[in-house]
Amino acid sequence: MRVFVTGGTGLIGSAVVETLLQGGHQVTALTRTPAKAAALRKNGATLHEGTIQDPLGYAAAAREHDALVHMAIDYAKDTVQSDRTAIDTLVAAAGRSKPRLVVYTSGCWVLGPTGDRPADESAGTDHPAQAVAWRPRHERLVLSAAGDGLVTAVVRPGMVYGGAGGMTAQLFASVEQHAVSVVGDGTNRWSLVHREDLAKLYRLVVERRAAGIYHGVDGMPVTVAEVGRAASRAAGAKGVIALVPLAEARRKLGPVADAICMDQALVAPRALALGWTPTCASFPDCAPRAFREWRATRGA
Repeated sequence: MRVFVTGGTGLIGSAVVETLLQGGHQVTALTRTPAKAAALRKNGATLHEGTIQDPLGYAAAAREHDALVHMAIDYAKDTVQSDRTAIDTLVAAAGRSKPRLVVYTSGCWVLGPTGDRPADESAGTDHPAQAVAWRPRHERLVLSAAGDGLVTAVVRPGMVYGGAGGMTAQLFASVEQHAVSVVGDGTNRWSLVHREDLAKLYRLVVERRAAGIYHGVDGMPVTVAEVGRAASRAAGAKGVIALVPLAEARRKLGPVADAICMDQALVAPRALALGWTPTCASFPDCAPRAFREWRATRGA
């Protein structure tokens, strides 16, 4: 298939592009800085220079593809409007003259605190985290565009780790201060996923033209304290963590601080039904691997 990916050089997007290429697909990655995407070109991807804020720069290119995967997000400018612009552009580019697929990347925070019962893909989004209060509407826009040959899907990644980025990369970096910093009291849970496992889910959605919502989580929620201890042990800091008061984190991170302190337990029955099987069963199990990957990106 011919697949167009926005955000193809990001933490998740680069893994998705690589996984699609490995599957024999032709991939075009939208990027603002082609020089930073040299590895993708080397592995066979086509690079298209542009930004999601400028539809005229990529709409025509998107129309030439069978599947359009939106993964880019711009926190530096008007995040909400640029995301809406990308949705409108990709849905219009997909058209209805032939079978096509549009995949939208959302996130676990749209579900808000999940309570005692794990949330699957049918869970509501009535109480999203303030930081992403706009996302449920964008999910609905994408899903409601389906019909007449157009299939639409939403992928909600959990807390992504692996490679250079993600929240756990910040935990590894904090080891340099002799203890992994954990916001809040550490009792809330995260639902996590390794970036390469998540990329395989995107590939399945694309190849099967799968419709609807899919959670990209490993199904093993872990308390943030245990995430921190696992990151600390992997980094050689003997499991030592330091709790950062939420009020202090808010001054630095704003609404994101509250989002990372939510208690979330997610499961992914619809994703598993596609045949998706995460190779990293839980973050504590894969923390050593994640640390090695993170350290390699720093040239250590």
